[in-house]
Amino acid sequence: MYTDTIIGHCDLCSKIIQDKDEAREIMFSGRAFTFCCPSCERSFLSKDSLAELSSGLSVYSFEETNPLFVWLQQAFSRQASDLFISVGEMPTLKIYGVFKQLSEKILDHQTVENFINLVLPQNKVNDFAEGKDIDFGLEIKDVGRFRINIFRHHKGLSIAARPLGHNLLSFAELGVPDVFNDLVNLKHGLILITGPAGSGKTTTLASFINAINQQDERHIITIEDPIEYLLANKRSLIHQREVGWHTPSFSDGLRSALRESPDIIVVGELRDLESISLALRAAETGHLVLGTLHSGSAVQAISRIIDVFDSHRQDQVMVQLAQSLQCICSQNLIKRIDRPGMALATEILMGTLAISNLIRQRRVHEIRGYMETGQSERMHTFKQHMRQLMDAGIIDKEQESGVKEILDTKI
Repeated sequence: MYTDTIIGHCDLCSKIIQDKDEAREIMFSGRAFTFCCPSCERSFLSKDSLAELSSGLSVYSFEETNPLFVWLQQAFSRQASDLFISVGEMPTLKIYGVFKQLSEKILDHQTVENFINLVLPQNKVNDFAEGKDIDFGLEIKDVGRFRINIFRHHKGLSIAARPLGHNLLSFAELGVPDVFNDLVNLKHGLILITGPAGSGKTTTLASFINAINQQDERHIITIEDPIEYLLANKRSLIHQREVGWHTPSFSDGLRSALRESPDIIVVGELRDLESISLALRAAETGHLVLGTLHSGSAVQAISRIIDVFDSHRQDQVMVQLAQSLQCICSQNLIKRIDRPGMALATEILMGTLAISNLIRQRRVHEIRGYMETGQSERMHTFKQHMRQLMDAGIIDKEQESGVKEILDTKI
């Protein structure tokens, strides 16, 4: 009995193509694209599709019966924070900290590899073939936008997909402190959003940019890996650049940004000595620099910045940081007890004269004490904010203790 052989998938609609079908193939940007029918080929060749592909911001379409489409759709509709697709495991959502399996079927290597081939950007193909972990942004037509990470583990390939909200929330909806309403008016200096992975740093940063965009005329350059939230120009002019597509690295993007007449430079992540050094330089030279950093608390963020540098440069860095620091907002997400969802817990360190002097004089260990008594200057610690959340019936003692343990800091 003759069985039709599957030769691939349509690069537009993801329909399976068999050897009996009249597949159509074209080359674009050094890559072969295959289509199941003339209609898909014409759609791909439309002006918008080619522009999206060239920019690295492709909008993908799937057959509605494709399992990956269904699971990504469910991640949005069920308000999941993450979707995990792994060889040897069932497809799983993480919803408010609880894992929910989407199917009882254990995924095999070929299935997960096919999913990866459907969405992997062309500029990431070689890195993936070399065994590297892959990060990119992905927009699914009629579903939404995701941040995708592809990695390998002891059983095989894995995909971690994080849904990104359709609409950016206001400061009140996010639950950030009122001081943010004044921070958006700053013209220079350094503002950091810090916290562990999955604490909502990118969402807070995007909402901050959006608030500026709604009220002021600024030239904003972002350097991201990947671009997560797409920001439309309102009153500001925004240029979003993705590492790997539009600039080789954060450091290269920062260095170029200083020559591109920005008012605000946004760094998706300050992750190494060069990017931190360039960010401090930009903040010193009259720009407003916004960035994220992985740290458990505001004090840890300062220590991490200083410790990146060799001992002979640390005195200079402390002077730069003391002069440029405007605010550090450290944050974490805590499961609510009053209703489904997560509450935002924060601590705020303001770059006051007293705090600047402590940084300059290497007395970083004394900063927390100033934060605890700095309510008049709109500072607070995690402990103080979580006490407010408990008093309001939003979280309980168990959640507070869990966050303390995660942060590994004396709060």
